[in-house]
Amino acid sequence: MAPSALSAADVRSVLARAMESTAVLAPVRRGRSSFAFQWIADPAEAVFSYPRTILPPKQALLPPREDLFVFQRAPEPAVRPPAAPDPITLFGVHPCDLAAIGQLDWAMQERHGICDPNYAARRAHTTIIGLECLPDEYCFCPSVGTAHTRAGADLFLTPVGEEFVAEALTEKGEALLASAGEKRAPSAEARDTWEHWAEDKESRVSRRLKAQPKELPDLLEAEYESEVWEATAARCYSCGTCTSVCPTCFCFDVEDVVEVGLASGARRRQYDSCQFLEFASVAGGHNFRGERPDRVRHRWFRKFVHLNREYGDAFCVGCGRCTKFCTADIGLVEVLNSIVEASE
Repeated sequence: MAPSALSAADVRSVLARAMESTAVLAPVRRGRSSFAFQWIADPAEAVFSYPRTILPPKQALLPPREDLFVFQRAPEPAVRPPAAPDPITLFGVHPCDLAAIGQLDWAMQERHGICDPNYAARRAHTTIIGLECLPDEYCFCPSVGTAHTRAGADLFLTPVGEEFVAEALTEKGEALLASAGEKRAPSAEARDTWEHWAEDKESRVSRRLKAQPKELPDLLEAEYESEVWEATAARCYSCGTCTSVCPTCFCFDVEDVVEVGLASGARRRQYDSCQFLEFASVAGGHNFRGERPDRVRHRWFRKFVHLNREYGDAFCVGCGRCTKFCTADIGLVEVLNSIVEASE
């Protein structure tokens, strides 16, 4: 389908129409320089230009905490699954976060031939409006091949001056675009900027990996005992911020929560982190990663060795959140590049 031109007012009209039938999660400003995905009540709340949000849109598909089922003992024993999800629209999803949703789709619906029903139900009820971006000093999306991702979006917007070039990628996207009113073609100037966006985006990236993602499994395994892990762990607080803000981490813990009278309760799933001391604790008081260097190394191995081989690519989309929000100022790219250099 040929691209169309939309004004900012047109885009807010699309959001307003989407809000008539779905809840909308969109990036909003938080303070002077931070942004966060939040459920909005007014299209005017959404921002169209931002470097990254604190938490990714993953939170709508894989919530930080959710009840898998609730149960009761009285008046009659019963177990109730979660209610069917309401339809949602994710607005303003950058290419790296689109790629991350694609990786979560694999992890939660295809990996080992197992499909998580809660995730699958939410995903099936989700419409996604992607939004092109320009990198800052933390981004390294070209190094992991996610800078130009469109897959997963129903409608994709590229900001060009005061307008947007809109691409409808699915039938849902065509319906969204139609809700903006009469279609019009982008101007020659806007189309030229749009066609050269990828080149401009690549030229702005300053953080880059010194190896291809498919080379990393062998490189990291060869440096399993590297001093880099000790040096990185000496700075790390094991706070779990890196995994909390990551758009592709999907580890969780499950616990049964019972009310004080023992009459009812819930089985609850919530995010967990491989950086927490208790993460690898097992029966008998054993802990397979009780030392911080082991936990630090595991995080890099998880994304760039184990899942890399299983998924076929690095399980990282280059969004830069883990580095931007690290409380110890540890750079994921810098650690990887140190390993690459040590192997030369």
